[in-house]
Amino acid sequence: MKKLWSVCLIAAMLAGCLTGCGGLGGKNAGDAPAETTTAEDAAGAGTKAEAPDGSAAGEVVEIQFFHTTWVEGMLDILEEAIAGFENEHPNIKIVETRTSWTDAPSQLMTSIAGGTAPDLIMCNPSMLAQFRGIGALADMTDLVPQEMLDSMLPSAVQMVTTEEGKIDGLPQEGCNWALFYRKDLFEEAGLDPEKPPKTWDEFLECAKALTKDTDGDGKIDQYGYGWPVQAENATDYWVNFMQMCGADISGYADGQWQSKLSDEAAKQGTQIMVDLVQEYGVSPKSVVDSDWEAICNMFVEGEVAMMHNGAWVTGSVAEKGPELDGKWGTAVLFDGPERAAYRGHPNTFNIMEASKHKQEAWEFLEYFYNTASTRDEGLTIAGSFCNASGGMLYTEDFVDYARDHYNEYLQPFLDEVYDCYIPPLDPQWETLASMYGRSTVQQMIMGDVSVDDGLKTLDHQLKLLHGE
Repeated sequence: MKKLWSVCLIAAMLAGCLTGCGGLGGKNAGDAPAETTTAEDAAGAGTKAEAPDGSAAGEVVEIQFFHTTWVEGMLDILEEAIAGFENEHPNIKIVETRTSWTDAPSQLMTSIAGGTAPDLIMCNPSMLAQFRGIGALADMTDLVPQEMLDSMLPSAVQMVTTEEGKIDGLPQEGCNWALFYRKDLFEEAGLDPEKPPKTWDEFLECAKALTKDTDGDGKIDQYGYGWPVQAENATDYWVNFMQMCGADISGYADGQWQSKLSDEAAKQGTQIMVDLVQEYGVSPKSVVDSDWEAICNMFVEGEVAMMHNGAWVTGSVAEKGPELDGKWGTAVLFDGPERAAYRGHPNTFNIMEASKHKQEAWEFLEYFYNTASTRDEGLTIAGSFCNASGGMLYTEDFVDYARDHYNEYLQPFLDEVYDCYIPPLDPQWETLASMYGRSTVQQMIMGDVSVDDGLKTLDHQLKLLHGE
């Protein structure tokens, strides 16, 4: 009964679940067109399939595959993979439903509630947490070989491992975030353009030196640092600030999730974020109205000298500011006051618990991850799928490939991948973020709400959502 209530509650709230993930040099997947395309019904479905030798191979099994692939190159690779798989498995037909990251959560929740859930889906972190939380994802522990698990990066293993230690997915295309900095502005401020900050103290020193009134009108027109705080960015980056201070944010113990927002580490992480605007004045208040692209524009225009942004933004900077060639760079994000905590995670493929064809769905995934690519030497189909968007497959083999093939701006992102921290996989986190978190974070940054009061509110609301 509790899980049924959770299905209904989350279905009413999923409109806020928008976050997709761009990749290393690709566009943000959150920009996918908000439309749904369903593949044509398989010709002859429900009839006898014919094996390669011409003999009957049994009834055709349809795998309903619900996904959010929209980048043209990725779609091409996915269609080729489906065709190749069906050629080798004539008794299995993959039937696609393609939608946007914006619409996917509510559409999936409706199908689950209506008993028409697909067999195989794509999830971003908030979707993974929510569908795992209501028991909608199948246990894949006995399907995923240990060798495959051993090849995954630590953050990928964390993403697909449940609170009980079971495996319920495979990592797919993902991204991470790092530091961008203007070398020309560093030099103008008397800073070494080849030595971006590595520690929190070095970062603050650089940010203060880079914050200037450049035209002498008494107003700051060049800030040291910017990061996106509009919409879902508010809580996504807030999480990273807290992780820099060692916060657990939300923990799982004794069979239930528990808020950690009243812990000192959470308070410290929230305070260092707010202080960038309120105490040190090295970041403009306008960050609360800025998404990733707005911060990118400010960086190109010289309004912020450093920014924290996603790997796909390297391409945007090059496109928007060709005159800046050689005048900017990227670097591993500086350490927080307590530890290095890099933001990065993959999206996932998951088989649904309601599926009557779990084995056949796994066979497709096995083909996708283990078959050599015909496009990129040294990669599997899964690797090429991620590479087509400039994205990243969170495996050691893919990182080795990327080190040899990615440009200089993307190399620092690769240097972070073994120390990435994933977002909270608390099934109530997205509800908290969309209903209370984003607005409260923005209010704290603007100085309208104190850190103590803001955290008390958010801690209280998360505990209510948990039933603590």
